[in-house]
Amino acid sequence: MKVGIIDLGTNTFNILVAELEADKGFEILLNTKSPVMLGSEGINEGYISDKAFTRAYAVLRDFNQLINQFKCDKVVAFGTSAIRSASNSDDFINKIKKDFNIEIEPISGDEEATYIYQGVSQAVEFTDENYLILDIGGGSNEFIIANKDGVLWQHSFALGGARLLDKINPSDPITANEIDLLNIYINKELTILVDALKTYSVTQLVGSSGAFDSFAKISHRKKFNEPLPTSMLCNKISLDEFKTIYNEIIPSQRIERLMLPGLESIRVDTIVMAVLFTDYTLKLSGVKGIIQSSFSLKEGVAANFMK
Repeated sequence: MKVGIIDLGTNTFNILVAELEADKGFEILLNTKSPVMLGSEGINEGYISDKAFTRAYAVLRDFNQLINQFKCDKVVAFGTSAIRSASNSDDFINKIKKDFNIEIEPISGDEEATYIYQGVSQAVEFTDENYLILDIGGGSNEFIIANKDGVLWQHSFALGGARLLDKINPSDPITANEIDLLNIYINKELTILVDALKTYSVTQLVGSSGAFDSFAKISHRKKFNEPLPTSMLCNKISLDEFKTIYNEIIPSQRIERLMLPGLESIRVDTIVMAVLFTDYTLKLSGVKGIIQSSFSLKEGVAANFMK
């Protein structure tokens, strides 16, 4: 059976087409994404702007063509932070259902975290140690504490890159004072995570797709002067390697980031928030290193189909 899985994120819409085979898992036939910036012009006000609506509609029109091209037997679409929190999301959902027969299901942050864990566990081999999984989205960030036996704790925070950008509205480049304001805000919002980390000691930070893909690509380019192979499902990033990325990204201007090898243009703005949020998390958790996972929510949904 061929299944099309659409992840409607706040910054990007992602589509995965997979061939499901009983007892064999799933084979990825297509994995692509398009920028929509669904949260632009109104993410912290809780609505989808007309411009964002138009961008999102155009991307799903293209995705619908891919679904028909691959002759998918089943299509599922999940709306994450921006869609579940927008006051006018029903208008968008109904329009997509009417025009493309794609049913968008808004999922909770808890459901999103569960799929992320299921996806990451397909790429990263967990042990008895506890891992802190982090997915940095545009609207929300999901934290999961897990090991080889499953999830121990999880929570979704409305602290995604687009939300933080909208709240801080940083200079170009971001200033030390703005970084301090951001850290104060994050510190206030993450008290639940602080309590969880007191209960569960973690050893590694597992970064789920998105910004962590960019970190891995940038780091690999620096070490080997070549693109990161797409066949690599997970990659280790040392704390020193992350610090090098930090020292390049944070003082940079937007025009400089546009030319940074390994950084996709769609992440040029939110990558600053992602780097700062990751840096805060590393210091808070005291982990020994970072593991980047190429798999995330979409792959978790595909794995869930096999159960």
